[in-house]
Amino acid sequence: GALLLSCLLLRDVLTKRRLFTTSKATGLTYLFIALWIMSIFGNYDPVSWSSMTREALIPWALLFAVAAGLCIYISLKTDDGMLRGFGLTFLAINLYTRFFEYFWDSMHKVFFFLILAVSLAVLGRYAEKIWHAGSLKHE
Repeated sequence: GALLLSCLLLRDVLTKRRLFTTSKATGLTYLFIALWIMSIFGNYDPVSWSSMTREALIPWALLFAVAAGLCIYISLKTDDGMLRGFGLTFLAINLYTRFFEYFWDSMHKVFFFLILAVSLAVLGRYAEKIWHAGSLKHE
């Protein structure tokens, strides 16, 4: 978060040196990977983490989802494709992480992988439509 704030405050200097986009992408990457790891492990040491319940990690997962949602919201207001891409990607990562976290032990593996395969196929089909629509605009 501090890296992203610094990037925004130094926007003019970074833009002159053609470093703004790189700095913003690096800051977003660090932010979302840190939030993803926190949503999995929380702020616990390895000894106490093994005894933690899933419910104790819900605030971290919600923080991760709120950050991704905020990123998507800002991207829609400012028409920023990079923010939209990061927000959507890490929101999907958060949802799939929760799917594994909550349903791996309780669901029969055939149904688990069937739901996973269907959801990834739908997601892939949607992504293909977006990529093909983008390539049709440039032709």
